[in-house]
Amino acid sequence: MTRLLVAWLAATAMACLIVHHALSLDVDEAHPRAVVASVWRGGQRVARAVLANADAPDATIDAALAEPGATLVIELVVGEGPVPTWPDVALALSFVPGRDGLVARLGGRTAYATPDDLLAAQAYDHGLAIPSIQLTMGLDLPLALAKVADDLGVPARELADHGTLRRVRVVRVAPAASPTRVLRPESLTDVDVRDGAVAMARYLARGVDDGGRFRYLVDAPTNRTRPGYDWPRHAGATYFLAQAAALTGDGDLGYATLRAAALLRDRATAPCGAHRCIGDDAIVDVGSTALAVLAFVEIARTKLDEGYALALPELTAFLRGQQRADGELMHLYDRPGRRPIDVQLLYFSGEAAFALSRAHALSGDPRDLEAATRILAHLVGPAWTFLGSRYYQGEEHWTCQAMDDLWDRAPSAAALDFCLAWQGYGRALMYGPGETPYDADGAYGVGPVLTPHLTPAGSRTEAGLATLEAATRAGRPTEELQRLERQMRRSLALLLRHQLRGSSPSAHLFVDPGAVDGAMPGSEVDWQLRIDYDQHAGSALLRWLARGSQLARRPNE
Repeated sequence: MTRLLVAWLAATAMACLIVHHALSLDVDEAHPRAVVASVWRGGQRVARAVLANADAPDATIDAALAEPGATLVIELVVGEGPVPTWPDVALALSFVPGRDGLVARLGGRTAYATPDDLLAAQAYDHGLAIPSIQLTMGLDLPLALAKVADDLGVPARELADHGTLRRVRVVRVAPAASPTRVLRPESLTDVDVRDGAVAMARYLARGVDDGGRFRYLVDAPTNRTRPGYDWPRHAGATYFLAQAAALTGDGDLGYATLRAAALLRDRATAPCGAHRCIGDDAIVDVGSTALAVLAFVEIARTKLDEGYALALPELTAFLRGQQRADGELMHLYDRPGRRPIDVQLLYFSGEAAFALSRAHALSGDPRDLEAATRILAHLVGPAWTFLGSRYYQGEEHWTCQAMDDLWDRAPSAAALDFCLAWQGYGRALMYGPGETPYDADGAYGVGPVLTPHLTPAGSRTEAGLATLEAATRAGRPTEELQRLERQMRRSLALLLRHQLRGSSPSAHLFVDPGAVDGAMPGSEVDWQLRIDYDQHAGSALLRWLARGSQLARRPNE
């Protein structure tokens, strides 16, 4: 057995060396292979030239720059190497998102699809989809080939059949007009956090129409609204807006909150047996109702509209009616059949525990407190009795917020231990500086290949700060508290570094930078904007402010 293991290790090492030798890039940042000059206007590339050096004149570039709103971007090609062209999946996975571009050569002509081109087209991380785990990765090859084929003036099929494709490493020289301060954990201030949270809230508020619906999913470069909607995320975004409105006193945020809440109360509330729930389908989930309860409690508690407290008893009664004898919830309800459906999905039990706890804090109904306590006990106890159970380490952000919210009325040392252990597990998966090709310090993941997503950092930080609050009140050791606080600070800095701002170095890639100012993207290369991305990140930022030296309301807000 030992010999077989040694042989396997040796063969694997040899295979890695062969692949590295055959496909690695020859990178030399001091001596760029090419200088690609591009002029962008209104989110579109309007001119391009490959120059001998960055200062070389070019009439096409100069003419394009004379137009109003034009931005010159210089991208240095600092490395080039081969890529496997078969199978397609190997080619798609050969590019580091946001760092690598594609160069195509055909008939003595050369064209580049630089990272800016691919980012503007949202071609990264859209090549290969694994629906069962909601994972997409790799370069969108048809889109990337179309880019370079168009520049060469040939059909994409001709390029694929007769051209040469290679990978290039590119370093962008940021537009001179957009210097930025890079946020790091050690330099993060409350002003940074507050400004980021308010910008996220204002982005969401701008997207609430007169009927109360959010712009649920937006393609940031084109500013186009994509189809789809989701009641749990609508309710969660409303909850965050209510928090932000209370912090700032901003009338626009408050008005947007009330429009979104009115849609839930007046249009999305439906009969569910003897009670009322949130949803407009025959089968509804408890998550929509739970998050609506959170939003309504926040609106009433902060006196944005105290009348929303009147809607709570029917909704919390529905949640309690979904509870089993062991404390767990049945997550779906068949409205025509007037019966619960005993299945469990991610997040919903934790959301319900948090919602019932918040409702009890407002109304004092002991049934809500008892139900919340029983849900929490199940989540941190029997739900974890075997490997492969329906819940798994990594998706407990609502659970730990419920634990903190219940602490002063129904403290659970077991739940606190559970949440501290979960944060320790997260630290083991947290990227440090330089561990990936990406700007990922403070993100969570399992290796350097996949682009780290930002929403898990937001949701884990919400829960981590809640855990930190409860652990502080419980008198946990200072070293343990400091370790958790450092973890939170790293994730907050990450979120703010990747928040879309109108003055960012990538603003030239957007048709309307102001329209998406403040939004939180899916990742540093996935600029699809969904309302829950801002909700989780924004709520984490507000939790940080609430536990520290919260800034006073500014006079002009």
